[in-house]
Amino acid sequence: MQAPRPLRSAARAAAVLLSFLASASSLGAQAPVVSYGAELERLASASVSASGAAWAIDLTMQADNADAGLPSSFRRWWACTIGGWNSASAQSLNVRVLNAGYTDVILPVWRLRNVGSASFGPWQRVPLSALPTVSGSTHRFTLPVPAGTGALQLAKFFPFGVSDKDVWLAQVQATAGPRLRRVQNLGSSLLGRAIELLELSDPATPDRFKRRAWIHSGIHPSESTSYFAVQGLVEFLLSSDSRARVLLADAIVDVVPMANPDGVFLGNYRTNAASINLEEQWAAPYGSAVPEIVALRTAIEQRMGTPASPGPNPIEVLLNLHSSHNVTYPFHFRHSANASFDLVANRSGVLPSVNALETRWIDALRARSPFASLGTTQSSSCGSPTRPFVECMCHDRWTIQPSWPAPVMAITLEGTYTRGPVGTSWSTPDDYRQLGREMGLALVDHLGLLPGLYAEPQTSGCVGAPSFHARAFGPGPSRSIELRGAGFTPGGLGALVLGNTPLGLPLPPFGCTLDRVPDLSFALVADAQGEVRLAFPYPPLPAFALDAQLLHLRELAGAPAFFTSPLQRLHLVPAF
Repeated sequence: MQAPRPLRSAARAAAVLLSFLASASSLGAQAPVVSYGAELERLASASVSASGAAWAIDLTMQADNADAGLPSSFRRWWACTIGGWNSASAQSLNVRVLNAGYTDVILPVWRLRNVGSASFGPWQRVPLSALPTVSGSTHRFTLPVPAGTGALQLAKFFPFGVSDKDVWLAQVQATAGPRLRRVQNLGSSLLGRAIELLELSDPATPDRFKRRAWIHSGIHPSESTSYFAVQGLVEFLLSSDSRARVLLADAIVDVVPMANPDGVFLGNYRTNAASINLEEQWAAPYGSAVPEIVALRTAIEQRMGTPASPGPNPIEVLLNLHSSHNVTYPFHFRHSANASFDLVANRSGVLPSVNALETRWIDALRARSPFASLGTTQSSSCGSPTRPFVECMCHDRWTIQPSWPAPVMAITLEGTYTRGPVGTSWSTPDDYRQLGREMGLALVDHLGLLPGLYAEPQTSGCVGAPSFHARAFGPGPSRSIELRGAGFTPGGLGALVLGNTPLGLPLPPFGCTLDRVPDLSFALVADAQGEVRLAFPYPPLPAFALDAQLLHLRELAGAPAFFTSPLQRLHLVPAF
């Protein structure tokens, strides 16, 4: 005999209720909550539902600025915060990332906040068990959330936000010392955020003969390997490494750590706040009014000058840092050589001399970086025929001009989201910071600065004393050392004193001190500009330090007067 219909309906309802209660009990009866409105976070929508003993979480991706007119390649960044579950028990989250604009398999990253803690732990890759599977535009993975976790933040790759940049920059300024000569505000983004430049060089060496390198990162805002590389580069430049000291004695290095801060803050992948791809805003006639480009282009123009009047230290090396999908290891885009290049009739590629310089740079970085050596070089026509990239601007506005003093080596270096320098490992921010340090070493090699030297002032000299600096110059193994002083009486007499034994002898009539016992000394005669110069081949010796001081003999009221320059400790650094 069948039960009456009302009883059958009640039984089914009771079964559903019991099933729900059992599921709710196993899940802690508290569904996770997904949010995505904070800095760096971007999704179109999110949904949460029970899935047996787990939670099913769908994260639907969105193009930059929710701009439906952008292509799918602009749907390549996602990040969110998940919390609100019963933290007393472990949770299993079955995540689907929907509507993705990329198909390569990337192990996501997360950071956890424990119950009772006000802050999240460090970003790290999720467990290998959560490696996504990809089908079309859907990426699936399961996260095992440990018990005691109050919330987590989840992202495609290691993020680096405007707030992270600000904290890092403040730390650099607080600890850098005089080699960080200035932090320059180049201008503001569309939404008013500062675009800063760090100028690094040794103030003990005059700029007269210095080369210049320019590095910018984050034109594409969520390509975060570029930020970590910049951190490593700046760390190297400000370190005690003698090769870094040589580099900043002989060069000015300009670093723009975040070129597109609005895009970063908004969680965009490739554009600024107006959905403009800044990478393609550098074409002739070089008049883009996009605020971020105006700030960067103006700073480059100020340093370069014009073909008729080059700047005193124009850019010789420009590195444009990015990140790329569907490639395993870091790589460069080298521009194809075109011996018949013509801005009107044959606009593809670059002059062969520039291609050769790019090859020299690539070889230098590969020699210094095991990580970079794993990558393969890709070819670029420089976006012919429009030539919209910063590398093309450097080539077309300056390098090809007959009066330009030296070609600009401008190139894009791409990081990737997958493997680290050990092929079985997933890359980390520290891997890219190490790549940045190795970029610094490659700059030393590319510019041919070893063997080299740098000077450390030991005393301040006396009033009326000549200035004094030293430098290494010339190519590779045939380098020479030049010691140069200024502020002498034209045609006046002087001497260079070399030695390491302290003396402290006051000289008449003002008590200017001769600070070292002369082990070697050279008589000097100033030229018509009041300068003295002594040059000699770089000695074939290991690293050593030698103190040097200039003396200037003048006649005052018919009597001799001695003036001494600041004592300089010259550190000679061999190639290594």
